[in-house]
Amino acid sequence: MAVVLAALVVAGAGYAVFAFQSSGGPAPVSLGAATPSAAASGSGDPGGTSGTWSVQTSGSFVGYRVREKLAFLPAPSDAVGRTSAVTGTMTVAGRTIEAVAVQADLSKLTSNEARRDQRMQTMGLETDTFPTATFRLSTPIVLDAKPKRGEVVKTTATGAFTLHGVTRTITIPVQARWDGATIEVVSSFPVRFSDYAIQAPNFAGFVSVQDSGTVELELVFAKSA
Repeated sequence: MAVVLAALVVAGAGYAVFAFQSSGGPAPVSLGAATPSAAASGSGDPGGTSGTWSVQTSGSFVGYRVREKLAFLPAPSDAVGRTSAVTGTMTVAGRTIEAVAVQADLSKLTSNEARRDQRMQTMGLETDTFPTATFRLSTPIVLDAKPKRGEVVKTTATGAFTLHGVTRTITIPVQARWDGATIEVVSSFPVRFSDYAIQAPNFAGFVSVQDSGTVELELVFAKSA
């Protein structure tokens, strides 16, 4: 028994080291300043936003942000993991977003600490067993007006969100901007792990994670039809 306890202390101490070294992660998602594009100079899509748009791997990600806690002291920063293995489509008709379906491969989530990523495969999200998260719009989004180039549009999206094998209907805040060539979409929303049958990781009492976190996404869509 003493040997086992000693092993846990050593392992926990190792986990504690990277918990304290988890500072300097990426900032929360947001729409940055608009960047010049061919569309902005008048050579953009003549059909406007109407049509089918597909997620581009470059610039897109889905991820998590959670607060780690070491013993009785909070970790100095959030733990953040992201995956760019995202696919999906969005269908737009005038000022109506008719359909959205997005899928993320959580088995490719990476953070600033490989040991955290490895534990995520069998603890918490258990990505070895539940590698996929999806969102599918269930109610069309009707905007007040057709988007203008460079304009940030704020709205909400209601749909079926599947995580850890559990599907729930949720409504999430969304910000989007069309530059003529792409539509950039960002969202950040809270998730209570117990709602998705996720057991918040707790490693031998040394490092624990709260029973809640934040899903973050940034998606870049390009017209495909």
